[in-house]
Amino acid sequence: MEIAILSDIHDNLKNLDWTLSFLTSRNISHAIFCGDFCSPFVINSLGKSGIEVHAVLGNNDGDRFNIQKNAQNFPNIHLYGEYFGDENNIVVLDSVRFGCTHYHFYAKTMVKTGWYDVVCFGHSHQQHKQKFGNALLINPGEIAGNFSSPSFAIYDTDLRSSNFIAIPQ
Repeated sequence: MEIAILSDIHDNLKNLDWTLSFLTSRNISHAIFCGDFCSPFVINSLGKSGIEVHAVLGNNDGDRFNIQKNAQNFPNIHLYGEYFGDENNIVVLDSVRFGCTHYHFYAKTMVKTGWYDVVCFGHSHQQHKQKFGNALLINPGEIAGNFSSPSFAIYDTDLRSSNFIAIPQ
């Protein structure tokens, strides 16, 4: 199973639409989102895609009330707040245990616990991939393309590996 890892959309619907079309063309039905939708209307694009999205909030998600309200309109959007991955809300997809937060300093702590196979984070807008024991720590880069070339990642649960995908400009 392939799972998309997305972060830092920052209202860039053009890049998000390209990403969602790419995922649909690959029959990717699940995604992890590492925060910074920014505006509530971004939820509508994700929700209408039909892709099951497990998401956290980021530091630039200013209107959290309406982001959460919009997410309630789409059963495929699972919005967890600041992080997911404790004993009450660990996300398991195809037997792979995922944790997610927007911030690298929390992610680095999470990955060292041994509770997860993959810990995803965003915030820095920079691609990053690092192994800690058997766990992968990954930042997919940014959808927005504000600070670096826009990208996301795909994690393959069968191969237990990931690749970065560049969004064409």
